[in-house]
Amino acid sequence: MQAYSFRPRIWTLLLTLLLAAGMTTAGFWQYGRGIQKQALQADRASQVVTAAEPLLGDIRTPPRGEVRKVFVEGRYATERTVRLDNQPRRQVPGVHAWTPLLLANGQSVIVDRGWLPLDAPVTAPPADMQKIVGYWRTLPRAGMQLGTHPPGCTLPRPELVNYPDFAQVQCLFGADTLDGLLELEPAAPGGFERDWALAGANEIPPSRHFGYAAQWWLFAVTLIVLFIKINLKKTPSHP
Repeated sequence: MQAYSFRPRIWTLLLTLLLAAGMTTAGFWQYGRGIQKQALQADRASQVVTAAEPLLGDIRTPPRGEVRKVFVEGRYATERTVRLDNQPRRQVPGVHAWTPLLLANGQSVIVDRGWLPLDAPVTAPPADMQKIVGYWRTLPRAGMQLGTHPPGCTLPRPELVNYPDFAQVQCLFGADTLDGLLELEPAAPGGFERDWALAGANEIPPSRHFGYAAQWWLFAVTLIVLFIKINLKKTPSHP
């Protein structure tokens, strides 16, 4: 019967265990993100059938990742429209059109009118008084930015911005701009492509997080198997 010995060097054992632990942890993190994204999608889907509440009754920005279905009345300030860059969809470069809605009390709300291709013209929304229904959420943050743009608050006023923070938003749209973003509901006029119920159409979907988790766990298993195979040696037999 063939005998085997397993005597790896201590430093290689420790390094392998450390790498395997890191890969396993990364897998669990990706799995957790997938679960979170599933919950967010379910929350978004439920908002579609929820009755809209007046935005001015509660202007607090929802916790990041959550949305509220709200309504508000005002007129679009079309001349202040900007395009949010780095919004690819179906592998097509694109932007989101942001147009402020001026309210009777002097405040303004940024309305995300939806997605359109990068080179497509941004047509004007209706000019008369509008009752806007949509989904109130925090300002989006960049995951990975492609290319650079000047800060949102520059002269001349930019038409293309790259995830401005709230201070830059106030400079672009006015000091009385509310801290948040109103995603225009799909049925409303004056918008472009809108599929907000997908809860992050431009973000990594839950299925991809689960796939990344499986890959990390497979890497960890493969590393351990290779380590054992390399260090498991046959012991010479003695007559």
